[in-house]
Amino acid sequence: MPQPATTRRHAQGRYRAVVLTIGLAGLLWMAGALALRAWHAGQVLPGTTVAGVDLGGADAAEARKRLGRLRAPKRVLALTDGSRRFAISSGDAALGVDLDGSAVRALRAGRGGVRGFLGSPWRALAGQREVEPVYAIDRAALARVVARVAREIDVRPFAGGLSVDAATLEVSVEAPASGRLVDRRALSRAVASALRRGTPRRIVVPVGARPGPSLLAVERVAAEASAYLSGGGLRLTGVGASVSVRTSELAPLLGVERSGRGVRLGVGAPALARLVARIAERRDRAAVDARLNAAAAPVVLEDKDDVSWRPRRVEVRVRPARAGFSVRRDTAAAAIAKAIRDRSHDVVVPVRRAAPAITTTGAKRVRSLIGTFTTRYPCCAARVKNIRLIARAVDNTVVAPGARFSLNEAAGRRTRARGFVPAPFIADGEIVPSVGGGVSQFSTTMFNAAYFAGLRLDTHQPHSFFIDRYPAGREATLDFGSIDLVWTNDTSVPILVRTSSTQTSVTVSLYGANGGRRVRAGSDPRQRVPGRDFSITVTRTIRYGDGRVVRQPFTTTYDEPPEDD
Repeated sequence: MPQPATTRRHAQGRYRAVVLTIGLAGLLWMAGALALRAWHAGQVLPGTTVAGVDLGGADAAEARKRLGRLRAPKRVLALTDGSRRFAISSGDAALGVDLDGSAVRALRAGRGGVRGFLGSPWRALAGQREVEPVYAIDRAALARVVARVAREIDVRPFAGGLSVDAATLEVSVEAPASGRLVDRRALSRAVASALRRGTPRRIVVPVGARPGPSLLAVERVAAEASAYLSGGGLRLTGVGASVSVRTSELAPLLGVERSGRGVRLGVGAPALARLVARIAERRDRAAVDARLNAAAAPVVLEDKDDVSWRPRRVEVRVRPARAGFSVRRDTAAAAIAKAIRDRSHDVVVPVRRAAPAITTTGAKRVRSLIGTFTTRYPCCAARVKNIRLIARAVDNTVVAPGARFSLNEAAGRRTRARGFVPAPFIADGEIVPSVGGGVSQFSTTMFNAAYFAGLRLDTHQPHSFFIDRYPAGREATLDFGSIDLVWTNDTSVPILVRTSSTQTSVTVSLYGANGGRRVRAGSDPRQRVPGRDFSITVTRTIRYGDGRVVRQPFTTTYDEPPEDD
């Protein structure tokens, strides 16, 4: 029966009211959601925790800060290849908390999808959510631990081998064998995933078979080896006279090498290295420096006060230098291996030529006595033996252009085994006995020779108190390991060091070509120093061959000498 029009109008009105009410409520809900979402923009929603750490209301920076105290859980994985077991811990792979990733995950929590958009802001006021941290793994550490496991499991395919009878040169075959290799990339992925997630705790190591070559292929290589040996040994040139490697020496080198997917005739590395070493031992020749010979003490200069010096032309005899050479072992091994692969019996062995440090041309430019000095001492004291020993140790030293001369390096440690004896030595201002005592007199003599040669003086140290047998302010002490005398050959030709000693004097003479440098030593008056003995400045004036003049003052302050007991 049809409803009256009035009834229909009332029903429609109620329906519109319901729809309007629902729509208004939805708008209010959405407006509230948007307001709450805007209120928490850029912040972790309330009630959100990461591994028990409350991050509600924190922005990204604050979240990272709060998470800074988190530590990754300790996890241990069991690995097996079916027969053996291995263990990898979270520490092995340097498992740690990824602070940035964990903060981002916390910021996103509760915000996903339409339900998250509409519902989470309201649920966030009272709801709780636990977020799993993001874990990071050190790739290098993971690679190392995976490599460690793989090395235990990997079995490289054996390409086969050759064995040659030394007497008959008959070639026999060692059969090839398959191998197996760990899939390191797949194992790394599995281990990383398991350590981050905590599951699974047991991983089967992915291993793949690696087939070796066929026995037929190896037998073909053996036939090639037999044919190659029938052609004789090797003829090596490039190292002076030709060197022959007999067939019996060649045979142990032959082996089977992989080539692409197949095999070929090759060499065994250990046997090849031994052969190259034998060749090098027979053929290597060291360079020999030119030898210089000149008088040990042609001139005496011993002035303690102001004095001038200029080079003197003298006779210097030269024995020519000789270049050396050495077999370049790595390159020679590669050349021999290539010859065998190419079925060749001729090899050019590469050599490295070595020029002498002192060439004949350079030695022939040594024509002058550029510096000399003599100091004297009473006869027969124990220190005289030490002075003469160090003089002999340094005699005939040749200093190359640009090289530094260290007296301690040239003379070596003074020991009883070398003949040095105890003699007075200054230590901390006191005179005490010491093996090698007295060699400072030789150091002073050497210093003055280099001084008057106009050479660069790098390191020297005067005595702590003045000793009247030395020139004041122009002397140098010496102690192995702590005090050295060092000068540099700043000329373009070698310098020959000659020494001469007697029971009462020692002389150092330096031969070279310093461009005609003329040297003058000039002393200022001694100055009294309160609490000390005196101070003196000695100026070295060097006039170079090109007219330049350089003045170098050396100031020395001496302590009072120790009182005699």
